[in-house]
Amino acid sequence: MNQTGWTGFVWRSGCAAVLTSAVLAGCGGGDGAEPVNLEPTALCNSAGAQPKVVNGASCVSFKSTPVVYLLIARANGEQVACSGTRISPTHVITAAHCLEGSPRYVLAALFKTDASAKGLAAKKWALHPGYDGSGPPTPNDVAVVTFPAGLPNPTMPILASQAAAPGQAVTFAGWGEPTGWLAVGAANLSVVNEQSLGFTFDGSQSNVCPGDSGGPMYRVLPGGPAMVGVASSGPKAPCGEKATVNTLFTNLQTPSVLEFVRSQAPGAVIL
Repeated sequence: MNQTGWTGFVWRSGCAAVLTSAVLAGCGGGDGAEPVNLEPTALCNSAGAQPKVVNGASCVSFKSTPVVYLLIARANGEQVACSGTRISPTHVITAAHCLEGSPRYVLAALFKTDASAKGLAAKKWALHPGYDGSGPPTPNDVAVVTFPAGLPNPTMPILASQAAAPGQAVTFAGWGEPTGWLAVGAANLSVVNEQSLGFTFDGSQSNVCPGDSGGPMYRVLPGGPAMVGVASSGPKAPCGEKATVNTLFTNLQTPSVLEFVRSQAPGAVIL
């Protein structure tokens, strides 16, 4: 684990991902940008976790974080991993591209104190009806997974009352490369439109890595974290390398996306 930075990433459609992050050297963005805190303890704490190692970026979470590890079996038997976020007792939000092709099953990892895990099988799942996997950008790349019983993880609300804007500091989390443990990163928004929120990784802040698809982008507010996006697509470059294309998250503040989430997870809290 690089002690100076976070690395994490998101696959494009068809390559599911989970987030692991490493704090990259440097803070803040351009002129007028909010300050970005890349200190490992602060990043892990924002996701309800603790650093796994001193000065490291990977976080120990187990039941304390709303960021969920999902294992999906494709129709052809291939298994892929994605991240998700618990938004109600029995609902997890993730990326639609993680659930393409009529999966055989979807499991949520229920971690034990010794870091072993068992899988809780989902009851059903739904992709946004307007999802189009031909991108990126990928419109409406969001899905909701329903479980037959409540997960032990806490929930995270969705932030709809404070509009996203360029320069805002955002945090993102998931289970992916390079360690396979939960990790958290942060950056300043540079892409803000009705469809997507995102940024271009220049090596000074954080980015997503393989295994991070479906993970949350959130704002750290006085009352706690609140989601604004779902990891959708990122650069094809190896984890941690500078990119020339944007890393994109589905904008959860889009009216049609909010309507879909409300219909599938009526218990979700929307601020």
